[in-house]
Amino acid sequence: MNRKLVIGVCIAAAAASVAQVPDKHAAPAAAAAPAFPSHLLAGAGACPPPAWPREALLYDLQGSTMLSFAIGPDGAVVEPRLLRTSGWKMLDDAALAGIAACRFKPGLDSAQRAGPYPMQFDWKLDGDGGVTPVLRAGSCRASPRFARFAPFDAAPTSASGVLLRFVVGAGGVPSRIAAEVNGQPDALLAEAIDYVQSCRFDYDPARPGERSASVTGRVLAR
Repeated sequence: MNRKLVIGVCIAAAAASVAQVPDKHAAPAAAAAPAFPSHLLAGAGACPPPAWPREALLYDLQGSTMLSFAIGPDGAVVEPRLLRTSGWKMLDDAALAGIAACRFKPGLDSAQRAGPYPMQFDWKLDGDGGVTPVLRAGSCRASPRFARFAPFDAAPTSASGVLLRFVVGAGGVPSRIAAEVNGQPDALLAEAIDYVQSCRFDYDPARPGERSASVTGRVLAR
């Protein structure tokens, strides 16, 4: 897949830094609310952007994760909490790991350490995603729960449908399926994943261009 440019902006650092990374080897954008204590960081580079999960790059996952945290006596991050999910657990986990890597000045007084301080990570990819596989007509099995798979429908998961991203492998078979949770029960997500595994996908030979194995769409409830 051709992801031409990813821009990562870390306002949390003592001096703001901008990293431009070609293709999909990316650092996410990290944007701090005004209350982020950049003046309490241990030094330049003390709050590096987190690594973008390779699995998330396969799916072209994007979103924003909002966290809060406090500072320990030794300057380490404590009490990290997820305030708003990106919708994708692997991105949220990477954001939590990223904030845990930040280091602040040791020996701060209790008022400075208490917080809670906010941090938002914006996971964004720029550029052309490439030609994606299309659903093979009539390939999905009949289901009493689901009406159909709707490719390119990126509406959030809800009771009316589950947003999925996955990779299409040999024979047009979906694999490594990731479901956006968005407050829906695990049983619904598992059924949607099982349903889309019955579908098959092919590339449209009439569409030229670099091919991508990633597909996004929703399994729609009846």
